[in-house]
Amino acid sequence: MSSRATGRTPAPRPPAASEPRGRTAETPAERPGTAVRFVVGRTDPPEHLFRSLLSAYLGGAPALEVVERPSLSAGSRQVVREFCRRTRGSEILQDGREHLLLRIAEPAPRDSVDDDLRALGTMVLAFHREAVASWDALPLGREDVWERRDDEIDRAAWHLERRLALGEGLADGSVRAATVAWTVARSLERIADHAVTLGETGARLAELGADAGRRVELEQFHRQAMAHLAEVLALSDGAGANDLLDVGEALAAGGRALTERLLPAVGDRLLSPAAAGAVGRALEAIGRTIAYGQDIAQAFFDRAAPGPGGRPALVAAAPAVA
Repeated sequence: MSSRATGRTPAPRPPAASEPRGRTAETPAERPGTAVRFVVGRTDPPEHLFRSLLSAYLGGAPALEVVERPSLSAGSRQVVREFCRRTRGSEILQDGREHLLLRIAEPAPRDSVDDDLRALGTMVLAFHREAVASWDALPLGREDVWERRDDEIDRAAWHLERRLALGEGLADGSVRAATVAWTVARSLERIADHAVTLGETGARLAELGADAGRRVELEQFHRQAMAHLAEVLALSDGAGANDLLDVGEALAAGGRALTERLLPAVGDRLLSPAAAGAVGRALEAIGRTIAYGQDIAQAFFDRAAPGPGGRPALVAAAPAVA
């Protein structure tokens, strides 16, 4: 997640000074494997705990333990409940005065990683298009409605990354195959975050009703970005990836030109500051979407590069998204 408070960090937060670095909890017989323990300090921001739990989840930890002394605060309990809601298979196994033990139940895999990536790509494309279509609709109600809708995509992407960390679901278990799949999953998760931004800017963009030209240009730019992403997700060879990398560079350059043309209007009092801010956020979200699409295209291009002996590397098939 790129901008939300409960985003991800590269690795779990180091334990408090009272816990030796790298130590895991002592595990009684009823605990499901070795639990990764996190000791919460009274002054720690709640998002630090969420990020730590998520990082361990993505790394494949079978169980997580949260400790806070002399007792768990209401805030820490809320973070744990939110973590369970937003991840697949997480459930509270033990609930004590100063600790919570979570088990990560692994459902039997039904689909390959490629099938899951294909489904995730379809979800993200639909979510983006729905967000922009909402610019012509009434507000959806709750302020966090788009973030809540994004939770489903986060849940799927995080579970995919966890499967990759555990070495599951790839027809070819090579490092390159896993790297490509991880890049696609992570990039799609980030792209969905930008759909949240586009959905949230809709109310402000309504102020452009008297100046339909700007709205039309934004919507056209977004359609081009979605067409590019759909083609990238349907890639099957390196030559196609090379061509789409060129298309992405042209789209990014077009976005910069569009920004230079649209945003000076606020200085000329053609746009209110609020409307100009919404236009700026929308342009940035679409531009970042194109950049993540480029990351996916580059991963597919690298995947098609010859392996040892000059032969193309045998890796999992690219997800095809219509």
